Amino acid sequence: MKVLLGSLTGLLLTATLVANAATAPASYTKAPFTKDQATAGAKIYKANCAMCHGDKLNNGGAPKLAGDVFLKKWGSNSLDDFHYIMHSTMPQTAPGSLKDEEYLNVLTYILQVNGAKPGKTAFKASDLKLYNLKK
Repeated sequence: MKVLLGSLTGLLLTATLVANAATAPASYTKAPFTKDQATAGAKIYKANCAMCHGDKLNNGGAPKLAGDVFLKKWGSNSLDDFHYIMHSTMPQTAPGSLKDEEYLNVLTYILQVNGAKPGKTAFKASDLKLYNLKK
């Protein structure tokens, strides 16, 4: 009986670990987005964000949006978490004032500056929970 119980417990633990691994968000470096999205995001960023975060995303008075400090701070969060904060608090003078697509484009620009490569598939809001800010 103890052997059977121990085997069942081990099997349950293994199944739980496999299920969690299958649903864990993937690295932002694997997130799909197009060059056009990142280019549009760069323009929106320059007009709405650069005055606080800097033209290089990490050289303004506001929190850094690029580099190791940014990735370490946000590494355990999904893109959905970051997008929520960005959408609900930025731009600081008019939070939530950008269109949903504009926030997504700015996000793809931030991903690109942090080393992600654009591809042929556009980033969609439904992708936000699928990726995190870990390399």
